[in-house]
Amino acid sequence: MRIDLQFESNEVLRKPNGSKKINILYVIDYFHGTGGTERHLTHLVRRLSPDKFTCSIVVLDLAPNRWIDSIRADGVQVVHIPVGREYVPSALMRARELSKFIRSNNFDIVQTFHQKSDTYAAVVAHLSGVKHIISSKRDIGQLKKPRHFFLNRRLNKLFEKVIVVADAVGDIVVAKERMARSKIVKIYNGVDKVEFSPPTQEEKNRVRNELGLNAQDFVIGTVARFHPNKNYDIFLEGAMKAAAVIPFLKILAMGSGPLLEYFRNRYKQESAESKVIFTGDITNVAKYLKAMDVGCLVPGKNEGFSNSIIEKMAVGLPLIVTDVGGNAEAVLNHQNGIVIPPDDADAFCRALIEIYSDPVTRSEMGRRCHQLVEKKFTLRAMCENHEKLYLSLLR
Repeated sequence: MRIDLQFESNEVLRKPNGSKKINILYVIDYFHGTGGTERHLTHLVRRLSPDKFTCSIVVLDLAPNRWIDSIRADGVQVVHIPVGREYVPSALMRARELSKFIRSNNFDIVQTFHQKSDTYAAVVAHLSGVKHIISSKRDIGQLKKPRHFFLNRRLNKLFEKVIVVADAVGDIVVAKERMARSKIVKIYNGVDKVEFSPPTQEEKNRVRNELGLNAQDFVIGTVARFHPNKNYDIFLEGAMKAAAVIPFLKILAMGSGPLLEYFRNRYKQESAESKVIFTGDITNVAKYLKAMDVGCLVPGKNEGFSNSIIEKMAVGLPLIVTDVGGNAEAVLNHQNGIVIPPDDADAFCRALIEIYSDPVTRSEMGRRCHQLVEKKFTLRAMCENHEKLYLSLLR
């Protein structure tokens, strides 16, 4: 069952205290860098109408990073209230600190991201008198343990609405957390279509030159943290198998994380160094996407709706993705890309060879990707749908 956000009015409401602005607090478990949820929240607080909304963020686990710096530079209040385990005496002290912050700022809405915020922070917000609490679910919960689903089922009445990024995520929330279907609101992620746009041939050549790539190279790539859930082993294994058929195949692996050095050493030992470029953490993703011919995302079984997919689509790349979470809602098999089963390096290899072997179809897939972003996945649409939801709660 598909549920989309549809509201008619976009007026500014006058609150009982006379203020026109709606005061929103976002609580997020961790904010370490350029992860998908971190980028999503950064875009949201920076692009919501300042005439209608005042935004603040509480982070339970914060590390210095450029996104937080940019948020603070725009005047958004960011507070670090460190919470490790929720069931220890120190967590109670932090709960009092969070409650005091909520009460002193008189927040109209609290929106939570991730498991700890969905439980610990939501309970604190409720006990602090917040009338409107929303959860933002961004994956299908494969990494959650049974106790998490048990706790979520007990607390689901706290939430007035639950934002999901794909139908697949909403189905899981209804089935496993027993959330009422009427509370589910689907809002797709959005991408900045100015920053992420199809390159000219000159732009493409310039980026390739910087990376030491040639015009004849067939360049594929992915953007993801080097984490077990991201399945870099499947991506690289399948790509290296395809290299036996695709003579000028080059592989861009963009991201940082705990497994980065492991993969660097592994493929250096296998004499594959000339084919694989590990960029590490990068600040300008759009720039490097413009060097590619095909974008890939082959995570394991825990995915919601990846920002990385729609960024590649916006640049006009055809996609190869695994059938996990909402991936297949953005990539329609053999229309704007190829959808493969998860954890299948051979299927990824075959998809690469297929898409390489038909340049005309590959180009048409890339064109359709860009068109789909223009239609469904812009930052403007994402922010407008959040605004409509917030206004509806206080109507």
